[in-house]
Amino acid sequence: MRAVLVIPVLLLGLAGAASAQRIRPRLVVVVSFDQFRGDYPTKFAGAFTTAGGFRRIVAEGANFTSCYYDHANNITGPGHATLLTGCYPARTGIVGNDFCDLLSGWCGYCAQDTAGIHSAANLQVPTLGDLLRRSEPKSKVVGIAIKDRAAILMAGKSATSCIWYDAAARRWTSSAAYPQPPWLSQLNAKHSVDRYIGAVWKPIAKSILPDSVDGEGAFPGGSNAFPHRILDPAHPKFVASVLISPFSMEMLFDATRTVIEREKLGRDDAPDILCVGVSTTDYAGHVFGPDSREIEDMFVRADRHIEQLINLLDRTVGRRYYVLAVTSDHGVAPIPEILKRQAEQQRAVIDAGRIREAEIKLRIDSALTRAYGQLNGTGASYVREIHEPSIYLNWNLLPADQRREVIGHVVRSVAAHPGIGIAVDSDSIASAGRPVNIDENTWRYIRNSTYHGRTGDVVMYPKQYWIIGGNAASHGTPYDYDRWVPMMILGGSVAKFTDSGPIAPVDLAPSLATMLGLRFNAVDGRDLGIPPPPPILQYKRWERGR
Repeated sequence: MRAVLVIPVLLLGLAGAASAQRIRPRLVVVVSFDQFRGDYPTKFAGAFTTAGGFRRIVAEGANFTSCYYDHANNITGPGHATLLTGCYPARTGIVGNDFCDLLSGWCGYCAQDTAGIHSAANLQVPTLGDLLRRSEPKSKVVGIAIKDRAAILMAGKSATSCIWYDAAARRWTSSAAYPQPPWLSQLNAKHSVDRYIGAVWKPIAKSILPDSVDGEGAFPGGSNAFPHRILDPAHPKFVASVLISPFSMEMLFDATRTVIEREKLGRDDAPDILCVGVSTTDYAGHVFGPDSREIEDMFVRADRHIEQLINLLDRTVGRRYYVLAVTSDHGVAPIPEILKRQAEQQRAVIDAGRIREAEIKLRIDSALTRAYGQLNGTGASYVREIHEPSIYLNWNLLPADQRREVIGHVVRSVAAHPGIGIAVDSDSIASAGRPVNIDENTWRYIRNSTYHGRTGDVVMYPKQYWIIGGNAASHGTPYDYDRWVPMMILGGSVAKFTDSGPIAPVDLAPSLATMLGLRFNAVDGRDLGIPPPPPILQYKRWERGR
């Protein structure tokens, strides 16, 4: 107790003579809310029921209000691969949730190897966790998410535990690529979808938003209006009804607290990393859209979960010894039908709509059939795969020695779709030959998204306010609404400030690396130089956290 009384005096005496020194964190926690657009923290702030969640991070930590991805393929795989590598898809090799490797001929999932084992084998650069484990083998790196790719691509190849929720098996799981955690069976016994049998999703805060809007999707087995009832466990969409509801987010955060306690994260001098992927917000966002009451309620609940997480970290690790970063893998576009109707009601016109992949495939096949002849066999196509934004061609059916001509036919046929804004071949991207209809910034985003040998023969992006696919709302474009995400950082070694200057999610990994005393060899991001708090504030926070 005597030391506690003396330390503030010493700190006050030194404050003017020396700059504050940063305390190395014992635990770094990164929480990625899938499809968390950058305007949500202020847009939904009026509905938040606590000051201890997002508001607390803003009040006591660093808040970057202009954080934008500088790549174009803003979807889950590329976004999560970027967050803790500090690199764009041009380096990570994760160009989509699915892609083809043009050299080997393999087409598959971003978080599986060629043998079908879930792993980070496709990731071409190290994560922060990989870097830490090389330096300090006793450190723990843990990834947990509903989506496997979120956990895997943030945690990396050297994770000591990496788990996700297997919807088909109805259980938390891992793979042979990672050590099997001894607490996995206990996690499944304690945190199961069965806990939510008969549960009903009702909003927990007052709202001025309409409950039901024509254009929203419907809850599995229900409608687009509250309340939403979890389906009977015998129903084939029972698990889907839990995953799209806030109950799966509750299940994830409950499981995360269990993992923190079982792994004793942040309890010794070997720093640990915990990566949390909150996939529920994306599942619901695709169905109900960014302006729905469901998404507002989802983030009101997310705010409470963040409050509980901060309280747990303060109690078990201490504010002095942890850093918590909250961000996202991508934003989301408005539902085009709603946007268009709202404009018409105000006697305005907005060019908005949706594109089906089948339409693109038909256009390509029609153009190539005219040029190279009709294919034999039912279902035969000149298109091998479409994995947005990439289009891969069946070169065994095409004259490879006429590549430029073939590609030209494809680009023109895709660009002729009324909803397509960008169609360009990967050869042109490689040669830096920017088409005159693409501005310099967008061209940079596209180049940052291109990994040669994995990006398709042609890439396509819709026009602004157009989306690809049948989901009510979606993302995956170079436009601001898909690129803008929050970036909030809280911890004993982080000063309180708000910065409206431009930063990017790739800046997170090198900034956290600096706090851990590490350094990446080559990344696209930069160390943000986040200052530590003044010594007297550090002291006050430490005591509050202990």
